[in-house]
Amino acid sequence: MTSRHGLLDMVYSRPLSVEEDFRGLRFNLITRALPLLGRNQMYFFNKNLFGRWWSETGKAGKPRGLVQSISREVVEQVHKSFLESFKNDPAGASRIFFYTLAQAQVKDKDVKYFGDSTPVNMMHAFQIQKLLQDARFINVIRDGRDVALSITKEAWGPSDPYVGLKWWANRIHKSALALAKINDKSVLEFRIEDLIVHNRAQSYKNILDFLNLEDSPEMLDYFEATMSKERLHTGSWINEIKDPERFDAQYKSLCKKLQEKGVQIKDLT
Repeated sequence: MTSRHGLLDMVYSRPLSVEEDFRGLRFNLITRALPLLGRNQMYFFNKNLFGRWWSETGKAGKPRGLVQSISREVVEQVHKSFLESFKNDPAGASRIFFYTLAQAQVKDKDVKYFGDSTPVNMMHAFQIQKLLQDARFINVIRDGRDVALSITKEAWGPSDPYVGLKWWANRIHKSALALAKINDKSVLEFRIEDLIVHNRAQSYKNILDFLNLEDSPEMLDYFEATMSKERLHTGSWINEIKDPERFDAQYKSLCKKLQEKGVQIKDLT
């Protein structure tokens, strides 16, 4: 949906405003010039669909992607229909393509929602809702200090936690801008520290109410067993960052700048 050369890019073109660095801007401009170079985005979409979107190596060394929950035969059939109708109706073809693949992965007829937890979805929320009118968005905000430390341990993230703070603040701002364009009834936003530590019962209920779901023993048991303070690693930055006071000051400075831009970041410390 939101990957470069994904459905949103092909239907609406990728806004320059969602790019996070110079490299992203360069790719965006190159993409816009593809027709002049004799290529189009569909070429890259097809390549990715049966390449890294189909299967790539995950963190544990195991395959991840569509291969985890759907057969290649189904993907090929849905893709064929998509190609036949995209030219005349890009949005309609993309909508059917997404929903058909989503439905194919749902094994229980009573399942009400298909969820996707890709973080950048929030930065593209306005376009997602244009394409999928009944989409709902749960925006979970985590303490930026914990995020900045966490992403330094990922191969794709900044290695410097101070750079990670700016990276976090930038995503928070871009997500807020996109979500502001959406009907309030389609958005639920909260701090993950509220859900896990400070206000568990009410936050859990808020999610169920937002999705119009009845509680169940299975959901509650899963929540109690997996949503723990220990797994969240709240406040790890205090012990792992070399100069936590300086780091904290930088975080609070960024939160103040976000507030000046109209983005409210509730301080739980």
